[in-house]
Amino acid sequence: MLPRTGNDSIFLEYLDHATGKPMKAMIDEFPFIIGRNATCNLTVESGRVSREHAEVVRHGTGYLLRDLHSTNGVYVNGEPIEEHVLVDGDTVSIADFEFDFHCPSNETTRQTVTLAMDGRTPSSDKKEDPFQLIHALRTVNQWTGLSRIDAALAPIETLSDQQTIGYWCPLFRKAYQAHEEIKPLGDTVVLEKPLRMLQHVSAMFSVLERQLENGFLLLEVDQNDLQRVDLVETVGWMRTKFGAGVQVVLGGSVELWETNLAENALLDDIRAMGVQLAAVGIDQFKPPIAAEVFKQATYIGVSASALSGTSRSPAVANNIQEFITEVTAAGCKALAQTSPNSPDSHALMQMGFRAAVRFPS
Repeated sequence: MLPRTGNDSIFLEYLDHATGKPMKAMIDEFPFIIGRNATCNLTVESGRVSREHAEVVRHGTGYLLRDLHSTNGVYVNGEPIEEHVLVDGDTVSIADFEFDFHCPSNETTRQTVTLAMDGRTPSSDKKEDPFQLIHALRTVNQWTGLSRIDAALAPIETLSDQQTIGYWCPLFRKAYQAHEEIKPLGDTVVLEKPLRMLQHVSAMFSVLERQLENGFLLLEVDQNDLQRVDLVETVGWMRTKFGAGVQVVLGGSVELWETNLAENALLDDIRAMGVQLAAVGIDQFKPPIAAEVFKQATYIGVSASALSGTSRSPAVANNIQEFITEVTAAGCKALAQTSPNSPDSHALMQMGFRAAVRFPS
């Protein structure tokens, strides 16, 4: 008999791409096939999903996820796998879809807890390290019990009169790298996901409280963010709460947009809401310049490291000035990503900047 909690068997939980509503796919027979074919137990309609992409099978007292030689692979907790013994709470990524595995079986979860309680040597396999998992779970439980957290927002101000025109919400690891509570997370990307969503929601409420008008909230994102289905729902909520007064902007590296602009359906859904893009962290100003990325971007951000180099080399300042002239002529708005070592406002304005994000030291 399958393990049960209340009336629920083991299942995969996910968000329906069409409606944004949470769904459950009950795993009630084996092998449980996931793929594009209509005959699969769980059909995923995407050209990036193989006809029979993956399967869940029994494995002793637990369950094994197996990649069925798919084209685009299977990921568990951000790591590529061929086979993986599933644990309650694992996040399975297939193409642009994420599925949270839930199994209340005592056998599935007890193995990890017993290892830690007995003081046994942790596994050398990072993604199955029980010590890391337990510490990270404690952190997630503590933080997600809060209704909101400090989103670590940095103000974006005009250089001429220091008026706040927006806020920058940094990558999660940048924002909290100095917090002792986050260190146990290590590289466990899946456990960062609920905290990342909480950070974004907290940023939204902070901006609403500050009554920003005719401005924008820039969410700095990476590849992990662009694989989060919940990002679509969160950004949609932001758009509803902000109305026309505040724009939502996704900020990422040139390389990130080069990778995702053409083929990421999730990004297409977000942009369809009217969300704008920013190419940030730019530190190269000579050809080849990714012109196609700048055609799609509303904002461009020059990195603090590049700006700090202008005090040592007038040539760097000239290169930045020429670059800013080129991209602003194409319709982009230039942001200086400043640090305590960056040039003053006057020097930044001479280079062509009209606004700067003020990161703390």
